[in-house]
Amino acid sequence: MHHSNHKRKKLVLKLILFFVSLFFVLAACDGDRKKGEDDPKFATWTPTPSATPTCVPNLRLSTPEVLDLSTQLLVILYDPRAIGDKYLELENGEETQDISHFISSIVPALMKPSDQVSIFYMGYASYNDAKVARLYSYTAPPLLYNTPAPRSTLTSLPPTKIPTPGFGEVATKNAIKIESTIMAGTEMANQAIYDCEVIIWNDTVQTAAATWNSTATAEISVISNDLDVALKDVSTNERGKPFSTDELYYGGVYNGLSFASTIFQSDCKKYDNCTLLIIDDMHYWGRNNAENLPVILDSVKTYVIMPNCSDFDEESCKSLTDYWDNEFLRFSATQPVYWNGTRTEINLLNAIGR
Repeated sequence: MHHSNHKRKKLVLKLILFFVSLFFVLAACDGDRKKGEDDPKFATWTPTPSATPTCVPNLRLSTPEVLDLSTQLLVILYDPRAIGDKYLELENGEETQDISHFISSIVPALMKPSDQVSIFYMGYASYNDAKVARLYSYTAPPLLYNTPAPRSTLTSLPPTKIPTPGFGEVATKNAIKIESTIMAGTEMANQAIYDCEVIIWNDTVQTAAATWNSTATAEISVISNDLDVALKDVSTNERGKPFSTDELYYGGVYNGLSFASTIFQSDCKKYDNCTLLIIDDMHYWGRNNAENLPVILDSVKTYVIMPNCSDFDEESCKSLTDYWDNEFLRFSATQPVYWNGTRTEINLLNAIGR
């Protein structure tokens, strides 16, 4: 009997201790709840960026914009007699029989920053007599950047199963609140960075682009004026008479190719692309390149405008294109692209670009 009373007392004592402990635990939890869930017992960070953030001066913008900034060396050979009774068509629909006028119109449209254009009047045996102009663009494009874009929105937290009330419930809710707060802070920080990128882009990049565009436009205007003067001078200065021999009259193409080769051999390695444009009927002396003039056109892109060939499948035109295909292959150039006067400037702009 005494032994059973002792057991009963121990059981009562254990129950009392359990309920006392439970009371303190519940009181502690209730105390936290009374403080409100907005004042939890863990560190939180809820940034509130201002509408006009203070931006770091050296904040990096997005990746540089992928632009066609490749440079080009363009050599133009032309024979003013090649037009015959045909026309060359400009982009605006104008038709001209003046090859010099055509060249003065297309060169400013074809030249881009850091390009070089050299022009030769065919029918001369001398480089200095044949050279009309050598024009350079000294305007270098600035480093532009893509227009800033907001960062991607973070992926929402997956649904979390809340355990039954107790310690597990409190811990889970606290963990969810911590993660949600971190995500909200990240979203706000990303928005602040984007706001700064927009401010810096508007203040610096857009201004630089506008200034560069104005400078490039002014330079092209100067180049255009210089070219007009050079094209007028070619027929008035003391160059001697062009096409003065049969060799030059029919075979002036080879002299022009030799002059172009001199330019390409000297400067082609300085440019991303090297292009040759010929405006001529492409007739040649029966003893083709009789003087064995040096012509090296390694990988030079070649375009030939033959105004008199309305149909390149006609025998008179096809025999010429077949002949020159073989010659340019021998010179290591690419196979020429042939055009007549139709849509001439549009074809050039599409092929060479602005």
